[in-house]
Amino acid sequence: MALHYEGTLTIRAARDRVWGFLVDPQTLSRCLPDVQSLDLIEEGHFRAVLRVGVAFVKGNFTFDVAMRDLQVPAHARISGRGGGLGSAVDITSTVDLAERTDGMTDLRWVADVVVSGPIATVGARLLDSTVEKKTAELFECLKAQLEA
Repeated sequence: MALHYEGTLTIRAARDRVWGFLVDPQTLSRCLPDVQSLDLIEEGHFRAVLRVGVAFVKGNFTFDVAMRDLQVPAHARISGRGGGLGSAVDITSTVDLAERTDGMTDLRWVADVVVSGPIATVGARLLDSTVEKKTAELFECLKAQLEA
């Protein structure tokens, strides 16, 4: 099952500060919903264990995440591959930051997700609502951390 998400967000913080937050896995993990653990493999590459729950499919998923095509401080491509409970998830995402003249930053993101296995059987509508809820939590936290 292939899913596509995108959005924009304006943050009351300088672009360099937003960039620093996004590319630091330890800092970013404070905003990732349901993180059980995070291990830095090397710069730009980390492994995270997340608690996932969609309908009757609940458990831990392990993800290998890599940050690529970094164009400091404006663009990053993030890819993640993970799985658990007999399911697999592949994520490809881009983040673009634009500095505004008023000192704020516009963040534009796009994510393509491919899900297979039991977690895909819950159906697109249920999976979509769960992903949208978790994505909203991520960006609300990100804004709160950066605007504090």
